[in-house]
Amino acid sequence: MLSYTVPGAPWIYPPLAGVVFRLLFHLGGYVAISWFCVFALLATLSVVAWRSRPTVLLLLLVAVPALAGQMIPRSGLFTVVIAAIYTRVLLSHFSGKSSRRLWLLPPLMIFWVNLHTGFIAGLGLMAGYIAAEAVDSVRASERQQALDRLKVAAPWLIAGMACTLLNPWGFHIYRAIAAQEHPSKLQSTVIVELNPLYREFSWSRPHLLAPLNAVWWLLALSILAIASLIRWRRIGLALFLALSVCICLLSARTQGVYIPIACLIAGDALSDEAQTLRLSAFAWWPAIRKAGVLAVVVFVVWRCIDVVTDRTAIREGQITLFGAGASWWLPQAAAAFVEQNHLPTELFSTFNLSSYLAWRLGPHYRNFADGRYLPFGDRIISEQLRLTALPLDSIAWRQAADTYHIRTIVFPLSRFYGIESIPLRDDCESHDWVPVYLDPTAIVFVRRDVLSQSGHLMPRVDCQHQQLIRDIDRNASPHRMFRMRQYQMLANAAVIYFVLGRHEDATRTLEEAWKISRDDDSLMVLKGQVQASQGKFDAAEHSFLCALRMHASDAAWYQLGLLYANHRRYAQAIDAFRHALDARPDFEIELSLAKAEVLNGEQNAALQTLGRAVSAITDYGSDGASQRAVVYDLRAVAYSQLSNWPSAVAAEEAAVRETPSATGRWNLLASLYAAAGQQKQALQAKQRAEALALHHP
Repeated sequence: MLSYTVPGAPWIYPPLAGVVFRLLFHLGGYVAISWFCVFALLATLSVVAWRSRPTVLLLLLVAVPALAGQMIPRSGLFTVVIAAIYTRVLLSHFSGKSSRRLWLLPPLMIFWVNLHTGFIAGLGLMAGYIAAEAVDSVRASERQQALDRLKVAAPWLIAGMACTLLNPWGFHIYRAIAAQEHPSKLQSTVIVELNPLYREFSWSRPHLLAPLNAVWWLLALSILAIASLIRWRRIGLALFLALSVCICLLSARTQGVYIPIACLIAGDALSDEAQTLRLSAFAWWPAIRKAGVLAVVVFVVWRCIDVVTDRTAIREGQITLFGAGASWWLPQAAAAFVEQNHLPTELFSTFNLSSYLAWRLGPHYRNFADGRYLPFGDRIISEQLRLTALPLDSIAWRQAADTYHIRTIVFPLSRFYGIESIPLRDDCESHDWVPVYLDPTAIVFVRRDVLSQSGHLMPRVDCQHQQLIRDIDRNASPHRMFRMRQYQMLANAAVIYFVLGRHEDATRTLEEAWKISRDDDSLMVLKGQVQASQGKFDAAEHSFLCALRMHASDAAWYQLGLLYANHRRYAQAIDAFRHALDARPDFEIELSLAKAEVLNGEQNAALQTLGRAVSAITDYGSDGASQRAVVYDLRAVAYSQLSNWPSAVAAEEAAVRETPSATGRWNLLASLYAAAGQQKQALQAKQRAEALALHHP
């Protein structure tokens, strides 16, 4: 119903969460949804904190930022809340504290299975509980108690499992689970949370006290707790906690389920360990108690100040601000423009933005593909990603527009998850498409032939002269959120101006943004890019180094490396690129490093770097073939500099196989054949290049 590319495609997903959010939206808009997320977080915290020991509360205090990061307005929020209740009920029964709440398991599962596919975590929690009891029953001293607990819990566990069938699709709901639990390589690159959590950790940037990395503290403390539990032969709980740690590390989206488990089990285990070491006696000394309370208050205040003032949001590149309401990232004005001007209904947008447009404009405006990956599959999603990166006048775009009848395009222009994926400058100069709306968050295009046929009198936006921020009223509302929204619009506008080559406008807008906040190292990097584009080497180097002093990001190191490489300071470029790779492994950085190593005469190091670059390519389509071909080109150059002609020829042959219609590569292969003494092959390659040049001049 929401898409024109896969009409009628089967898609199984629990519907109740969507109903809840839609009702909240009608009741109070985005503010109501924001407060609902707040109350969901408070409910989860209350479930874990209720009658818990001080060590559990301390772990929960550490975990609050990580748990809050899971409370975003989507159906997975319900899994976090219900999983916390399940964990509390099962662990209370396992420890012998209370069995009175086991009856909650079946009714909660009825809601869970109709709210989110994460109900499978509930089955996992019940299976983990059974495994823990089974392990404990091996020991003769624990056997009878474990069997008695299992006997009491069994009816409720069986009922809970049976309740998973009480959904609109019955047993077929498991088809959705099976599909989403085996993501493709493309799906894993598009949806980051499907990747293992351990890949997100970097020793060069631990920042374990930062809100987004609080989960690493819990993982470290969980490992200590597992060792303690094993030492005291509480194998069942150790197994339960170890399984949750492993699942969390293997799947980033399970953090919300893992956190309550870690707080409850690890908190109790560490508390028991402290009592064994007689540390708890010291904790009750008046001076230590006062110092502990003061330390907790200072810790909370210290952590909250930057969050409440939005310094954390700016430093970490978040797309939300502290407070209720819609994110500044959402192009609400662009969506309203599409609706008010009755633009053609076949919309195309990026993977990230399409979900919002489906919510805001659907079902009247249908989309190409959105965040519901499963009904579209790799073919449609890869096509969406490919088209997004191509200029609108490309042959691929003309074919797609004719095939799918695409008539309206909305591209996000935010500097996060937006402008970096589209060739904005080329798109603005398109012959086939007319830009009809432009602001700091989005640009809207309509196909030219549609405008002429429909008689729409809509002026074309001039990207080179359109002022994105017309007037800045410094006497406007002093409210923090208003100022921060203004800052984000200025920062977005500065990036857009730079991409369009409007360097003076970019510099002026940067200065206005800095009058509001100087906490954003990405804008200092942008300043350096503007200066580098203007040929101001020393100023650009100074800006990049200032950005690195603020935060040693991969972007700052990478841009500094490019600056050095462009000025033939290859040794410094190599050092900068290696620092960038330490912060974030990436194909483009690996490729730039290899080029600098080749130019610096470090051929063997370049060959090793190119080996890593090939393994970093995740695209198996035409874009991936082009990337591999570039790697093989560089390998051929490196081998030729070493006078290893057979290897150079083999590398370039591989490049030609990846892109058989690339004329330049056939010419290079002909040169390598000649250098290797293979004159017949050189002549054939030269003839192939000439033939291709006739068809693709």
